[in-house]
Amino acid sequence: MAILHQSEAGYLVCHRSLSEEMCGRPYLRSLFDIRTPFLKDQEAMSLAQEMESGVPKKRKRKKNHEVKQLPVEESKVLDFLSELSKFFQPPPSSLDFTANNKPVRDLVTQFLSSAPGSRIQDINLEMSYFNSLEHAIEKEINGETFILPPHSQFYKNDINYLDTLEKISGCTFSLIVMDPPWTNRFVKRKRNAGSVNCYRSMDNDILATLPIANLCTEGALVAIWCTNSKTHLEYLTGTLLPLWKLTYIATWFWIKVTVSGKFVCEWNGPSGKHPFERVILARKMHSVEGLKSMPIPDKKFFVSIPCAIHSFKPPLQKLLQPFVEANGQALELFARSLLPETVSVGNQVPLLQHVSLFEEKGRNV
Repeated sequence: MAILHQSEAGYLVCHRSLSEEMCGRPYLRSLFDIRTPFLKDQEAMSLAQEMESGVPKKRKRKKNHEVKQLPVEESKVLDFLSELSKFFQPPPSSLDFTANNKPVRDLVTQFLSSAPGSRIQDINLEMSYFNSLEHAIEKEINGETFILPPHSQFYKNDINYLDTLEKISGCTFSLIVMDPPWTNRFVKRKRNAGSVNCYRSMDNDILATLPIANLCTEGALVAIWCTNSKTHLEYLTGTLLPLWKLTYIATWFWIKVTVSGKFVCEWNGPSGKHPFERVILARKMHSVEGLKSMPIPDKKFFVSIPCAIHSFKPPLQKLLQPFVEANGQALELFARSLLPETVSVGNQVPLLQHVSLFEEKGRNV
């Protein structure tokens, strides 16, 4: 079951189980084997030595950092996590801290440096690839094998193709999910350092050119992943949503934890990073009555162990299904993977559907 637990506060989601429901086989278990929080190797080694000796090391006093006002209370999330203890593994050992998630990091680096990443660049940009069957299929494209979920379709192209998609298909969608590559200093530093486990960012002004309003049915739900940057949030809610003729509805939060149920980083530490990301929910709705007839709760959170592939987020379709028109079409923008009953558009799709990322048929360990 992909949604392992549900309460008024939120959900516990298994990304890997979702992939099995959609594709008939799950992603590799090792891709989600996040045993310890995200630390530098030196920090992880220091913690391992402390655990082995039983004597905490003296640490330099850190400079006082500004404690930011956050949109979701840590105590509420911890209360929810306390309900979920039976789903998590025991705390990590000193050996786990010594390894510092290196096996899964190496696996991701090996995959992203291998042939699939380069060969998807050669996929014919003018073609639409699809699976019209009721079950997932394996499809060979440019000498590589990818798993296509049932009734999935994709266009391997950048967002400029949306104008063409709108004209040639005439389709509108009742659900649109997008994960824009927001400008990000951390990602830029990683790319400059030659990392393969990151993406190319995009200027905000380019997002304003997307024909989102024309792609929405009346009452459509649009879910936009957004960083915790105040600048991006203000631009999204104050500029993009009005341009796209959307009305803000709610914000949900993805809480990222290790296999033992601990945050992947400090909640509000000096690094400025947080173990959560936001999803902004908006609707194309012309009447106040229409908005009231399709209410969505605010500040829900959903907890999951993140995939080790950078920025590969859990699918939202199942969580949002109760708030979307039945039998409507779905569209995912900036996609790298595929979903059932969904048209996916992105310049890296279908990279994360490569067969090597999935367990062998009949094997689920």
